[in-house]
Amino acid sequence: MKKIAQKLAITLLACLLLSLPVYAERLTDLYTLSSLVKDTSGEQRALVANELLKKLLVKVSGTIAVLEKMPPEDFSTRLLDQENEAEFLELYSEYPGYELWKELTSAQHLINQFSYTASNESVTLSNGEVVKGQLLELTFDEAGVKSLLHRLNTQVWDANRPKVLFWVALESRKGRTLITPNSNAPLSNVLTSLSEERGIPYQLPDFNLHSATDTLFSDIWGGFSQQIITASAPYKPDAIAVGKIKASGSNWRVEWRLFTGMGSVWHNAQVRTLREALQEGVEFSAEELSKRYASQAGQGAGTYQVMISNIKHLQDYAAITAYLNGLALTSQVRVVQSADQRILFELGLRGGLDQLKANLALDGRLNEESFFGLQQSSNYAQQVTTDQPDKVKTEQADAYFRWQAN
Repeated sequence: MKKIAQKLAITLLACLLLSLPVYAERLTDLYTLSSLVKDTSGEQRALVANELLKKLLVKVSGTIAVLEKMPPEDFSTRLLDQENEAEFLELYSEYPGYELWKELTSAQHLINQFSYTASNESVTLSNGEVVKGQLLELTFDEAGVKSLLHRLNTQVWDANRPKVLFWVALESRKGRTLITPNSNAPLSNVLTSLSEERGIPYQLPDFNLHSATDTLFSDIWGGFSQQIITASAPYKPDAIAVGKIKASGSNWRVEWRLFTGMGSVWHNAQVRTLREALQEGVEFSAEELSKRYASQAGQGAGTYQVMISNIKHLQDYAAITAYLNGLALTSQVRVVQSADQRILFELGLRGGLDQLKANLALDGRLNEESFFGLQQSSNYAQQVTTDQPDKVKTEQADAYFRWQAN
């Protein structure tokens, strides 16, 4: 009973911490990627665009599984081989994904803009010559990429994403340490770079906020969840990723645990390098969070009635409509009825209501409200409605939210 009570207390503490006013971030550069190139030719740009598109599809979908839907490795080469066009068509033209594969091997039509910046980094050419590289930056079309992901029948993750606090304890032959910008800048840079690549807003611990770093290491290493969650309070994260990395022969053994406010999930791995150990944690976090927040293809998809209250002005209506239409989850937004500062919307969702609620909770503009609270919050409950067909029928809604105007 004592262990059950402790687990319950930890879960409640995590839910309380992770349900405080959120500090999720909207990634403004989600569709912009860059790469070092050897020259500024169109041919080189086309090759890099195809490679960056793969990374972008992982970043926007939130899952590496999207790469399983990509064309075979030799598809692009065979497509350009005019001499063997008949053989290529015989191999692939009858395949259902043929037209989509052709788009995926020609990413340039999805590029809105590109630019080059001189770099001091070197690039080695195929003949062994070393030249100064150029940093190519590509901005892809958001609507086009989302459309592509929908046609691939995979998930889409909105730019508004939960911020993750990373606690990482490292035990190496050199001793024990927490990975922070204060204690280990190189590994911290690797962690932040990996997080940016997967589109995860991140936080790293700041030693200035914690006096007893040795105690923090022991708490992480010992798996003392309550202490870790308490120490996380100053950062107000949306999720907490806790990693333990230990030398194991010539390899590293890593254990990751992710707290989301809905409990926690675990991941273990054996890897060769410290970079891979950190990568395991970032990818694990991205995959698990996208399961909760991304619009899962076909999972709970359908049409739902959603009641929104506290709509006092025309500007509120315009803002709510634009907000709902801008969600990756929604395929349709239609007003069914409106009355008494409330609107009943019919939403076409690519995912289920649980995903909608999780996404809306990230920025707090629409707060979930109970049916009872909705009745108490206006004068609608005191009105006789049996002979007023124009009044919003709250009992027909699948979910209730209250608009928080700016």
